[in-house]
Amino acid sequence: MLSAPLLFAASAARAGRAHVSVFGRVFILVFVIAVFEGAARKWVSDSLTMPLILLRDLLVLYGLFHAARHCGFTTARRSVRLLLLWSAIVCFWGLLQLVAGLNSFGVFLIGVRFWLLYLWFAFAAAEVLEEQDLVAIYKVSLLLLAFMAPLALVQHFLPPEHFLNRQIEGDPDLVFRVSGDVVRTTGTFSFAMGYTLFLAIVSPMALNEVLGARKPGLAGKLRALVAMGCLLVGSLVSGSRAAIMLLPIIFSIGMLANLRYGNGARRRAALSWGIASLLMALFLVLTVSSAVDATMERFSSAADSEDLGARLGSMFFSVGDDATKQQTLLGSGLGLGSNLANYFLQTGLLFVISETETGRVIGEMGLVGYVGLALKFLIFFIGMRRAMRVARRTGDCFLILMWAIAIFGLTSWAVVGQLTANALSFVFAGITLAATRQACERLDRAR
Repeated sequence: MLSAPLLFAASAARAGRAHVSVFGRVFILVFVIAVFEGAARKWVSDSLTMPLILLRDLLVLYGLFHAARHCGFTTARRSVRLLLLWSAIVCFWGLLQLVAGLNSFGVFLIGVRFWLLYLWFAFAAAEVLEEQDLVAIYKVSLLLLAFMAPLALVQHFLPPEHFLNRQIEGDPDLVFRVSGDVVRTTGTFSFAMGYTLFLAIVSPMALNEVLGARKPGLAGKLRALVAMGCLLVGSLVSGSRAAIMLLPIIFSIGMLANLRYGNGARRRAALSWGIASLLMALFLVLTVSSAVDATMERFSSAADSEDLGARLGSMFFSVGDDATKQQTLLGSGLGLGSNLANYFLQTGLLFVISETETGRVIGEMGLVGYVGLALKFLIFFIGMRRAMRVARRTGDCFLILMWAIAIFGLTSWAVVGQLTANALSFVFAGITLAATRQACERLDRAR
């Protein structure tokens, strides 16, 4: 089980014969470990949690050291200076909370890790990753999807007590279910949220195989068919409302962007693959009818128990969240909203501060939390504007898909709250930022 990440990393190295950089290899390895570490905890031993997290964090630190020493990721770059300023603000505010007696030093360090470590890794990736690195990362993402979708399909048809669906030391009665004995599939992750997040971050790569430039020959068409099929299967059997709703939304964004900015070939490809995807979805609905029935029941029960508008308002803007009602100027404590802090504090609570990402950010850091949210949305605005500029100039709408997922995910996922989400969110942010930088540099050179 533990050798699986290394096998996928080796596949990436073979796929990217154009000499993937050292930082690129470290980045891929961090990505793959984040995907497979849940499998080790779930099917081997729960005691592997801390060693795997430590391994991943040490790889991130090594990647940052290598980027600083060999790739010019130093204070000569404006992004590094801005990150140093933001890091100083976060640490200063966290120390103020310590002086005020709101937090402990151990939880403060956990907060620094959640807020800053992988943020630095993402911005190092944005500055350091090269084109051959991104090509290898895209191929690894599709390989992971090709592995994950069949696994999720198998999990869907297996009972909750099967070892693929439960923790090795866990109670089958605690396995999340869509309805009856139909489980919320988790893939290699120990919790359903990780699998939902994974589907979201690989969806732009998969859809780009379909909606992007035409791939020559039968092999290119087959690759696009497999990518789209795996994405459809993986989403359909996920049991996640977010995954099922996100796929048609992001596909529609891609189609509309290609129809607006693409050339004739891209427009024809978008329309033909749109029709093909509808036919594939219809075939899967008829084939995996149990997933459809369970998902419909899930949507129905959720509609009866909660208001969708209130749910979305709470998820993205923390409207009605207890964290915003009870928040103070200083905040409750850096790191207090993370599951790692809960693990050490033994609170027994799933969410100490808030269930939502916005609520956690505001609840932990008060005024600085609001500043962080404002900076995040500024980056989103600049990123999407650059993506649309690239699309207008080249007809390539891949960056629009990437930034659409980034805007959705980095405002709603548990970025500073959950270990796997923290890693995968910033890994995806690094890929998106690097792809945007490279595309803009190509435009500037073409002038």
